[in-house]
Parts: sequence; structure tokens; C-alpha cells
Amino acid sequence: MYDIDLSILEKIPEPNLKVILEIEPLAPLSMVSELPGSYYKSLKSPDKKMLCGLFENILGWHIDLADRKAIIKELSALRKKQAKKNPQLEFVDKTKGSTYSPLLMDYFDIVLPVIPALGFFDDLWSKAYRRADAIVHPKGTFNISYDLIPLKRELKRNEKNPKQIDDSSLEKFFKENITRFPQYYSTPTTREYVFAKGKYEIQIVIDHGLFNLLKEQLSSENMGYLGTSEGWIDLKIREL
Repeated sequence: MYDIDLSILEKIPEPNLKVILEIEPLAPLSMVSELPGSYYKSLKSPDKKMLCGLFENILGWHIDLADRKAIIKELSALRKKQAKKNPQLEFVDKTKGSTYSPLLMDYFDIVLPVIPALGFFDDLWSKAYRRADAIVHPKGTFNISYDLIPLKRELKRNEKNPKQIDDSSLEKFFKENITRFPQYYSTPTTREYVFAKGKYEIQIVIDHGLFNLLKEQLSSENMGYLGTSEGWIDLKIREL
């Protein structure tokens, strides 16, 4: 374990330093918006929330959702006090649309993204789901506790398709043995990926404190990811 320094969050955000983010993709990227629907279409360049996730990843802010909610609660109270002098400082929770709760969104803004030539392709991607109250869960799990296998084989069969188990019998069996099923099941989903024929150069304005934190960290480790955990990139940052 190591301590994470979050003291920058106590500082009033002042994003006024112009810098260039140079992002070199090392693998295909899938930068999906917050509400993708059934088809996971990628953006052509990272949005602000994705860059926020990249910054926090670079800084080592690997904080779980419960702790993030606690931090945001304290941050909201702090910003409310600071907003008495400047109403624009009031903190707005940017969690909407995903489970990721960004903490640094107020410390930078995107000015202009320069996008390299891009190629596109679709691939299947497995998404984890959990439906402890529905028949789709036991149908989607590939593995179960070994001692359930012979019991499952004895379940009533579907009258129209004897190769399949009757839905009501399977659902009852699942709920009675839920602790011996995987907590999640996976479903293949079509997802769009982009491969860049060059580097992204994204002009942003950023708080001096955040810039210094990133610059120091990038001097020893400049690997991060965008969109998915497989979307590895090389990141450099420089002043204009």
C-alpha cells in the first residue's frame, strides 16, 4: 500500500496554463461514450472524461467507487464554501452515465484536438453482467461449481427442445444455489476500435498544480490507457 496525495483537490481549480498533450496509441483504441447502447461505437478522439481517467491513472489514483463517493461528498462541501465568493466553483458530480466518478474534471479543459488519420474496425468484446434475479444469468455463465453439474443434468427439459433445460426449473435451481454460480456472466458485444496512423496532439488549458504533478510523474512513467484497459498509450505533455 502507498499513500495517495489528493491535496490538489483542496485547491481552487485555475485551468489557465496552455499545454499540448501528445498521445501516441500503442494499441487499437475503443473510446466509447457514456451511453453506448447495443453497439459500442468509438469516438475519434478522447473526450474530457476519458482524459480525466487517463490523468488519474498516470497519477496512480486507483480509488474504488465507495471511496470516490466519500471524497466527492467532502469535495462538494468544500466547493460550496469556496463558491460563496465565486458561484462557478460549486462542485458538480460528473458520475452520470457511468460508474466512474472523476475527481479532476474542474482542473482542465479541452481547447483543440488534432486528430491523426484513423482506421476503423469492429471486434467482439465481452462485457460482464450480473442479474441475480433473472434466468439470463445462469444461461450466460460458462462455469459453475463442479458438484452442481450432475444435479443440473437431472433438471426438467424443455418440451419443445429437449437439449435445453426448462427455464423455470433452471431459474429455481439458480436461485437455490446462487453462491455456487459465478457472480457475473459475460455477453459478446460488438465494439468499434480505431487505430491511429500517427499521434494525437490535444491542446488543453490546465491548472498549474495538476500540470506539475503530471509532469513529475511522466518523467519516470508515461504509460497509460484510454477507453479500455487494453488501449495502451504513450503520453507526453509540454507547455505552449
